[in-house]
Amino acid sequence: MTLSRRAALGLALALAMGPARAQEVWPSRPGKVIVPYPAGGATDVMGRFAAEALSQATRQRFIVENKGGASGAIGTAEVGNAPADGYLFLVATPATHVTNQYLREKLPYDPANFDPVIMLSRSPMLLIAHPSLAANSVAELVALAKSQPGKLNYGSSGVGATSHLAPELFKTMAGVEMAHVPYRGAGPAMADLIGGQVELMFDNVQTALPQVEAKKVKLLGVTSASRLASLPDVPTIAETVPGYEALSFLALMARKGTAPAVIDKANRIVQASFETPEITAKLAALGVEFTPNTPAELDRFLEEERRKWGGLIKDRGLKAE
Repeated sequence: MTLSRRAALGLALALAMGPARAQEVWPSRPGKVIVPYPAGGATDVMGRFAAEALSQATRQRFIVENKGGASGAIGTAEVGNAPADGYLFLVATPATHVTNQYLREKLPYDPANFDPVIMLSRSPMLLIAHPSLAANSVAELVALAKSQPGKLNYGSSGVGATSHLAPELFKTMAGVEMAHVPYRGAGPAMADLIGGQVELMFDNVQTALPQVEAKKVKLLGVTSASRLASLPDVPTIAETVPGYEALSFLALMARKGTAPAVIDKANRIVQASFETPEITAKLAALGVEFTPNTPAELDRFLEEERRKWGGLIKDRGLKAE
C-alpha cells in the first residue's frame, strides 16, 4: 500500500514538527529535582526552592528526591545516566562537579555529561578557632603557624570536603603547614572544635555564626574576596593572604543533550523566583547569595573551579577516603 502525495507530505510535516512541538509544550508531565545528599541540609533546601519554582511556573509538579551516598555520586549518576528529556534535574555541588573527579579513582558518572542550567547559590565560609588559640587575626594565625610548623590542627567534615580544601588552599597560599583532622560530618568536627580537641575549622556561615555569637569559638576571617555585608567588621582572609578565595556553590544541572529551549526556560523560571523578596530573605537567612547567570556563564565558572581545585588536589596529593 502506498501513501498519496498529500498524505506523504502531511506525514513528513508532522515528523518535522514533532521535536518543535515537544519543546513548546515542556513540561507536559511531572518531573524531579535530584538532591544527591540526605534531606535537611543546605543542598536539600535549595533543591526544594528550585523545585517549587518550576512547579509554580509550569503547573506541573516537580518533586525533590534525596539520593545521598558516596559524596553525592549516587544521586548524580542517576541524572547523568538518564534521558536528556528535561524532566530530571540535579542540584550539583563542588564535590559532584569539581573535586570528586580528582579525589576518586572512579566515578559512576562523567561530570562532563551534564548541561548547566543556573547557579543557585554561592556561599563563603568562616575561619573560626577555639578561644584558647594564641591568635586573634589571620595575620597572627599565619605568624603562629610559621613559628610552629605542623603543630596546629584543623577539623573538617571529611577528606575532599570544602571544609578540607579551603584550609589546604590557605596553607598553600600562606606558606604554612597545619595538620588535618577529618571527621564524618561537620557536626562532629564542630563539637571537637568547641571542646578544644582541634584548634581551627572552616565552616559555613549558617552553622558557624551561632557558635561565634555564643562565644564558643572566635572568628578570624571570611573566605570571600570582599567583606560580607552582614559582617562588615570581619576582615577577609585575602586582606592578609592576597588572592585567597574559597566559596561553596550549588547549581542546577540537567543531562547533557537537553533541549536548549528547556534549559533557557528553566533558567528564567528559577531566576525570577529566586529574585522575589520572599526567597531573597530566605537565602539571606541561610547565609548564601544568589547570583543570576546564564548557562554559558555557569559553564565557565565550573571550568575555572576545576582548574583551581583540581590543581590544588594534584599538587598536594589528596585522595578521598
